[in-house]
Amino acid sequence: MKKLNILLLIIFLSAFLFTACEGIAPSTPDNEYDEENTELAYIKVLPGQAEMSVNQSKKFEVKAYNSDNKLIAIDISQVKWVAAYECIACGVVWKLSPTQNSLQTTFIPLDAGSFKVWANYNGEWAKANVQVN
Repeated sequence: MKKLNILLLIIFLSAFLFTACEGIAPSTPDNEYDEENTELAYIKVLPGQAEMSVNQSKKFEVKAYNSDNKLIAIDISQVKWVAAYECIACGVVWKLSPTQNSLQTTFIPLDAGSFKVWANYNGEWAKANVQVN
């Protein structure tokens, strides 16, 4: 009987440790939307920073959050994407597609330097800093 109790204790402790000390109950995924508090507080562009090479492509994604720092759903028809380069007089030295109506955009720098990839949603702006070598 004593051996059975020890075995059960070992099984319980192992299960507890394998759940990363969060207990046995499943945790809420980070990508679930808050359906109660849907008021927009801020947006983020992910990744927030990137290092790239010239002509390399990278996807950027916009996410919206409420005042509780929880994800909220986005109306994609209100999303716009823009990019900027450190040299304004150099013209457009990047490709960005799509530029609206999408949670994601693909950015391709055509020159080395510092870029910003901006997302706008319902009047809120967020950016990613991109360094191109």
